[in-house]
Amino acid sequence: MHLTGFDSFLWASGLIGHLILLLVLIGRRHVLSFPCFTALVVIDITKTVILFPVHRYGSATAYFTAYWSLALLDQAAQIAVVYELFAIIFRPLREWPRDVRGSLMSLILLSLGLASILTALGTPHTRLWIQAVVIKGGFFSSVLFSELLIGMIALSIRVGLTWKSDVARIAQGLGAYSMIDILVEASHMVFRIGPGAQTYITLSHVRMIAYLLCLGYWVTSLSKKAPESLKMPVAMRLQLRQVQSQVDANLSRVREWQSR
Repeated sequence: MHLTGFDSFLWASGLIGHLILLLVLIGRRHVLSFPCFTALVVIDITKTVILFPVHRYGSATAYFTAYWSLALLDQAAQIAVVYELFAIIFRPLREWPRDVRGSLMSLILLSLGLASILTALGTPHTRLWIQAVVIKGGFFSSVLFSELLIGMIALSIRVGLTWKSDVARIAQGLGAYSMIDILVEASHMVFRIGPGAQTYITLSHVRMIAYLLCLGYWVTSLSKKAPESLKMPVAMRLQLRQVQSQVDANLSRVREWQSR
């Protein structure tokens, strides 16, 4: 399978960018704070190391199998990153508030349903069914991920919570890229994929360049020291947990009284 010099440059830039980002995460000790995000970076490095030689020297079938096997792993890691950001923002005391738990479950179900509907409505103009599967799968994952990120931002604003600096940096990068990614995947659903597939290739280049910019933002921002947050004393944490438990119990009594 033919790769241009520009294609090779983008692949190499992505690999170097991920390696630098991994070194930043290790050097700034973000690995312990963001294990899922670190795992996503490692998976992206692994994808590049495996897929580049398969794409260049292997068959189309081999690349398709390797790509989607790693894509499923990558998608699972992305969902784990969203959960990780949710937990840092909404679970500062290592316990989920009852109302947030319900909102999170509703967000997940709504996002899955809407992504499924939008994907089913799309009809890619392709010659092979495999191409349609690839395009629809990419569109579904980009829509789902974008919805979860937007929902997380909206939910945090609704409950009046402030993000930690490093959490905001990771979420901002993911959010900006996911918005571009969903536009690219939607374009893949519209434009015809034929011999040469120049439109498809151009859109893929746009997405890769956008992701490289995202990598540059993460490397630059996460390498800086975030503002120190005040640590809550253990006694105060225990008091807040007791207050939270009492509030939940009172809310349950009020709801029971209203339902009578």
